[in-house]
Amino acid sequence: EGGGSDGEDMHSRILNEAMEAGIVVSVAAGNDGPNNDGLSGMGSSSLSVTVGATDDINTVDREDDTVASYSSRGPRRDNADGNPLNELKPEISAPGTNIIQAEACVTSGLCNNFLGGDASENGYTGRGSGTSYAAPAVTGIMALMLEANPQLSPLEVKEILKITAERRGEPSQPDVDPFWNRDFGWGMADALAATELSMYLHDTGLTGQIDVGTQVHVMSQTVDNTSGLYVVSGEAWGQSGSVSAVQFRMDNGEWQSASFEESSDEIAALQRFTWTVALDLNKMSEGNHTIEFRGLNEASVQSLPVFVTVSGTGDSMDELNSGWSTTQYVLLVGALVVLCLLGVLRGSRIDPPLSIVSNEPSDSVDAVLAADADLASAVDAVLVEDEAKSDG
Repeated sequence: EGGGSDGEDMHSRILNEAMEAGIVVSVAAGNDGPNNDGLSGMGSSSLSVTVGATDDINTVDREDDTVASYSSRGPRRDNADGNPLNELKPEISAPGTNIIQAEACVTSGLCNNFLGGDASENGYTGRGSGTSYAAPAVTGIMALMLEANPQLSPLEVKEILKITAERRGEPSQPDVDPFWNRDFGWGMADALAATELSMYLHDTGLTGQIDVGTQVHVMSQTVDNTSGLYVVSGEAWGQSGSVSAVQFRMDNGEWQSASFEESSDEIAALQRFTWTVALDLNKMSEGNHTIEFRGLNEASVQSLPVFVTVSGTGDSMDELNSGWSTTQYVLLVGALVVLCLLGVLRGSRIDPPLSIVSNEPSDSVDAVLAADADLASAVDAVLVEDEAKSDG
């Protein structure tokens, strides 16, 4: 009523304080349907993860999932702090319709809960619907993320959930964000993608080194008919500052700069620009390759990374290999043999003859030889004397 909460109510402030204390929070958006007048307290918390509900139509195929008819829609009421991102609620959506739940006997009224009774027919389960069923599903995903990477901050958990979500619906406020939708938030939660990105941050040492406000997103992947190049295009922006660079690398190689139009004016917060990367798949080895993209803020702190997979053809490499004739291979082998022989000859050496070196720098070689001759004469004299004594 009255536009709902602006996130400054008591319950919302408590949840904000929990997030600031390192406790990641998911909260139900509410069950007031599409014509709700804003969101209630708690669901309007600026920092916590507000969860809307989807209806999976009782199938395992996510393609037919839709927003639940009862799920409260965003945005929340403006708190006039000058930050339009605060009002983009919910952040994420998850299954909340016809959910199986544990149920106590006393609530079902159909079980024999007295000693000696027959409870064999009691399944202890029931079904229910609501955003309060969707929020625990997201809490479970958060638990998986924190198990994979215990050092994640609450805001990193929140941003990972948003960036890995499966997009649904058209953007409701495209001037503020190109993805947020008032029904689904940033999309349907993707547990696998969120957990994998959490593990990546852990394994690469990026946890705690991320600027969650720097945004880099892939928007399209096409093949240019003229050049045959594989073109990846995207958008980048800062939620509170500007983006100084967009970079990419292949298979954990060296970082390179993406192409984008330079501007003499400083790019303000929330002002998006387009970047482009052109890849020659023929010059890549055959098979899949991972291309990683990131943005850097003014302090060179990077955004969360995004990834695409491309398939190299190896055609240029095959053409190079197939262009060699038998004669060329023979000449190549012969040249290698000659180079090896030269290396052996250069690496071998003949030791120079031993030279006579004086212990005294002022002595000449002749003086050393004379001293050696005198020593030899003295030794001979001693030997002659010893021989004479033995004869006597």
